[in-house]
Formats: sequence, C-alpha cells, structure tokens
Amino acid sequence: MSGRTNRLRLAIGLFFLAWGFAVVGSYLAWFFVLRQPVDVRAFHSVRSDWDGAGQRPDDKKTAQEKDELAARCLEVAQDYPGTSGELSALLMASTRAENTPAGIEANRRLARRIEAADLDQFDKAFDRAMTGDWKPLRNLAPDFLARARQSPDHPKTPRLLAAVCSATKHEEDGNPPAIYAEAADLIADKYAASPHVAHFCEGLRNGAAWTLPYERHLRAVAQVNPDRWTRCTASFALASVVQAGGEGRQAEAEALFEQFLAEFDGKHHYHAKGIEEQYRFEAQRQLGELRSRAIGMPAPEIVGIDLDGKPMKLSDYRGRVVLMNFWATWCFPCMKLIPHEVALAKTFQGQPFDIVGINCDSNIPGARAAAARTGMAWRSFRDQVDKQPTITTDWKVIGFPALYLLDHHGTIRKRWIGYPPPDELAHLTRVLVDAAAKNVPAGAMGPVVAALALPATKAEPVATPAAGATRPGVGFVGKVYRAPDGSKSRYTVFVPRAYDGTKAFPAILSLHGAGSRGTDGQLAVKYGLAKSIRETNGDFPFLVVFPQAREGEDWTAESGGGRRALAILAKVQEDYRTDPDRVVLTGVSMGGEGAWSLAAADPARWAAVVPVCHGGDAKSAPRLKDVPCWCFHGDADKVIPAQQSRDMVQAVQDAGGRPLYQEFPGVGHNDCPNRAYALPDLWEWALLQNRTRR
Repeated sequence: MSGRTNRLRLAIGLFFLAWGFAVVGSYLAWFFVLRQPVDVRAFHSVRSDWDGAGQRPDDKKTAQEKDELAARCLEVAQDYPGTSGELSALLMASTRAENTPAGIEANRRLARRIEAADLDQFDKAFDRAMTGDWKPLRNLAPDFLARARQSPDHPKTPRLLAAVCSATKHEEDGNPPAIYAEAADLIADKYAASPHVAHFCEGLRNGAAWTLPYERHLRAVAQVNPDRWTRCTASFALASVVQAGGEGRQAEAEALFEQFLAEFDGKHHYHAKGIEEQYRFEAQRQLGELRSRAIGMPAPEIVGIDLDGKPMKLSDYRGRVVLMNFWATWCFPCMKLIPHEVALAKTFQGQPFDIVGINCDSNIPGARAAAARTGMAWRSFRDQVDKQPTITTDWKVIGFPALYLLDHHGTIRKRWIGYPPPDELAHLTRVLVDAAAKNVPAGAMGPVVAALALPATKAEPVATPAAGATRPGVGFVGKVYRAPDGSKSRYTVFVPRAYDGTKAFPAILSLHGAGSRGTDGQLAVKYGLAKSIRETNGDFPFLVVFPQAREGEDWTAESGGGRRALAILAKVQEDYRTDPDRVVLTGVSMGGEGAWSLAAADPARWAAVVPVCHGGDAKSAPRLKDVPCWCFHGDADKVIPAQQSRDMVQAVQDAGGRPLYQEFPGVGHNDCPNRAYALPDLWEWALLQNRTRR
C-alpha cells in the first residue's frame, strides 16, 4: 500500500506543480501586457480574440469572421491615432483579412499613414502584427520604398526595404518586379550591416531560379552583418542560391553549406535558435545530396546480380554513356516507357551507349518474362539480394520510373523522377554519346555540359478546340446542390460527349486549390483538370464532378468542404449512370491535400487517387497502402515544396504500398497540374483501375 500511496502523492504533487507553473506563466503574460501602453493593450485584446486558445486558424475562418475581427482593428486604429497600436491593428487587418471590406479599408488607412508615421513605431508594429504573409501589402510597397528614400539615415529604414522585398518577392517562375530589385540594391549597397534585413535574406533561402541575381546582396550581408540571426539567414540563403547556379557551382555550394554548419552550430541560445536548427537540418540534407547522386557528381558503385543471377557492376560500363532505369512490372509508366527505351537502344546501336535496369519486383521470374516479352535486351540489377539493403534505398528512389543518365566518366548528368520527355531524353543521350565517341577527357566536359541544354524550338500553333457539345446536357453543366439544412452550393459536372445513359461511365471527383474557393461555381472549372479537359475538345472519357469549397473551407475529410464534396458526388451518382467501382479521386494543391485525406478516410470507396502538388498526413499512410496512387509535383514549387509529396509517398511505401510518383524538373506550383493532367498515360492508367480488382 505504501508504494501505491507514494505514487499517488507524487502524481498529485506533479499536478499542482504543473498547475502552478501555468498560473505563474499566465500571470507573467498578463503582467507584460498590462505594462504596455493602452493602445498596445487594445491591439493585444483583438489579437488574443483572433489567435486565442480554441480559435480556428485563419484559413479555417469564414470571410465574415475575418471581417468582424478586422472591423475591431479599425476601432483600435480610430481610438488611438498616431500610435504603434494603431499601426499594429491596421497591419493585422490588412494582411489577415485582405479581401474583406474592413481589411480593404485598413489597407487604405495604412497607405495614408506611411508617409508620416514614426519608423520606430512601424518597426514595433511589424513585430507585433506580421505572421508571415506579406503579400497583402504588395500594393503598399511603393509607399514603403518612398518613405525609405525620405529617411535614409534612420536606423529602421532597412526594415522598410525588407518589407518591400517581402511583399513583392516572386514565389514562382520568372522575376520579381523592378521595385524588388531597387530595394534589394539599397540593402546591399547601404544597409548590409543592419540587423533589420533578415527577412530580405529569408525570402531568398529557397534558391529558386529568380534568386540568382541576388547572390551579391547575400554575400554583402553575410560578410559584414554583426547580427547572428541575420548573418545565419544570409549564409544559408547564399549557399542555396549558389546551388541553384548549375552544375559548375555545386562544389562551391557544398563548401558554403559546410561553412554554414561550422559557423552556426545550433547551440547558441538566442531568439532564433529553433530556426537556426531547422536551417542546419536542411543544410545537412543538401550536403548529402551534393556529395552523392547529385547532378555533376560521380555515380556511386553498384555491385549485385542480374535477373539471371549473374554478377554485374555499374563500373563495368565505364567509358560508355549509361541510362539507368529503376523499374518494376507493377509500375504502369515503367512498362509504358519500355518501347521508347527499346527504340533508343536501336538508335544508338553500335555506339558507346547502354541501358542498365534496376528491377524492383519481388517476383523475379515474372520480371524476366516481362523483359523478354517487351524486348528488353539490356541487363537489370535485382534491387534486393537476399536480405541485403536495396539499391533503391541506397539511391533514395521514391518515384518510378526513376532514371539517371551518366556520361562515359560515370558522372551523373541528368535525373528524372517519372516519365522523361522523349525529345529531351534523345537530345541529352545524343550529346553525351558524341562526347563518349570522341573520348572527351573529364576536364574538358564543360562545353559538353553546356550543350545538354535543349535547343530552343519554335512553338507550334495550338489549334482552337471546336465549339462545345452540340447535344444539350453534355459538356460542362452547372448544377446546384441543396443540402438537408436547406443551404445551396453551386457545382459543375462534366458530361462526356459519348455519355448517353445506356452504359455506366467511370467518374472523377476533382478538388480545386485554395485560390478557387467561393460560391459562383465557376472558379472550380477555370484551372486544373477542367482546363485540360477543354483542350481535349470534350473527348475526355470520364464523367467529372467539380464541387467548390467556400471561403475558409478546405477538402479534408473532417471539414465541411470535404463532407459536401462527397455529398455532391453521391448526388451526381444518383442523377447519372456511373460505375461505383471506377471512381477516381484527384485534387490540386489544397485539393491534393484533400485527396490524400478523403482517400485515407474511406480507402474502399476509390478506384484510385491522384494528388497533385501537395502532401498528406503521413500517419494515414497505412490506410492508403492498397489504394492505387499516382502523385505529381514540380521540383521548382515554392508554394508547396515537393518534399511534402516525397515524404507522403515514402510513408505509403514504408507502409507496404506501391504509389507512383512523378516529379517535373523545373516546374513550379501553377504549371504542375497542367503537366500532370495533360499526360495521356495518366488517364489510360486511371481507366484500368477498379476498386474490386486490387
């Protein structure tokens, strides 16, 4: 009894200790707030209601909820003019309720205040109100820049310039506007030593193509800035930008990442310690990629046996161009690629070129039979021999097919995750084979590498699709869903020309991205799959359902948007003759997240799932292992990093699934759906899927 009593006493003691800490922490927080000026206390009151415990995040709030909170910010600004609390309230309303009436009014008032506002007050307002999204302030960037030029010697002027860059930096392909470059030049030339330019450096850390002209700016900050957090951010961003500079700069990028890790050890206790540790993790990951299996690096040796059990080594092919292909018979795009590989092998027959496979089947006799049936005259490694580590694990392969093109020195020159464009594959192979035939030395490969860039081609005119369907009720048909509570939601159904009600059609539930939320029923069919269907001239072989999420909603299984999407699908299945065993679920961005979520919530319902440019909850992966999946992402996506899809696909693989994954090189967030949905192989694969035949 004494042991049990002691444990009970200990538990009670720990409870009261935790309670005491909570009370003290709450008291200290309120004590801090109460010591602030009255205008700041008024701002914190609104922010507490906006972000307090139990509050939904902004992307879950309705437009009305945001407008009401923004209206309270306007009241604070009205009650305390000329104060830091006023600026904080206007900033919060402008950035977090951008498209509401009150948010628009806050932005208008803020524009009037920039010219005369105290810059120290602005600096504090930025710290209090900004939560990461600067884009809603892009219309104010010229005002910020003008004020910075008006007060060049003020110590907080660099903060205004950083705000200009944060509000106007480019998230996708292309270049930011001229105002960004103007503010960036001022930072590099006059304010590189200021501790207030960290946000400028942070905006360049992803190393997208557009960041390359700003290498000198980052070098200036990294060399002279005394502030640890600013210097840390600049140093990491500099390494990332250099890494994006092409094959010839990878060794320099490796050295910069090494310098970063040496200087910023993650052990220094200061306000940005956690972020420094995150940068260290990413730097270590990038170093791993740079040191092995990266473009311009020697391919690691592979020693194993082929499908006939005979020994083979990758180094046996040194002196010849090698196309390595990770493939499996269960991989639809792998098998579709084989005829192109056979044709490629015939094209370069008698020249220094070989194809080498890495087969990932567990049924080796079946793989041998498939190789013979399809004319694969080349050898393939077995991915795993006995219980040794797999080659795919060593090479970190998550998508199939995965291809590496090696030059005659064994250097990796190109990698594709998924089906490569045939013209690109043929062009790169030709350039490298010509170099191998001439036995170009390793030190003289520079011109060869430069020639690997695809030659510019004249765009072919695109034929304008014919007019819409001539038969009523075919094509994109607007509908209204009436929920049991009486509410109405507009949605659209695409009905193929071949549909006449005599046979059941396969169906698709298509979920749009966050930018198409609303109630008009039209934005949902402006982009993504609907855009690709229009380009097929209406000959798409699926009946497609396009619901529309409302403002503040998403498509996850537990959300109102997700539940309504399923209800609309059920209604369409009542109204049209569809095959319940051949329903495909797809979505883009926010819709991609929803596709993962809805598929995991009811995996038996779907014939297949096609998430585009978004990951899911890795904890749900075991529920998805039996659902056929083909996931797509662009490796230049700066909105939703491709790592999210990679992590989710890897989780499903670890759970025993065989998801397909295709990554488009150099493709950003907005173009990824166009590339994915335009693939004929995707829809050929989707037509083969049936939930009863897994």
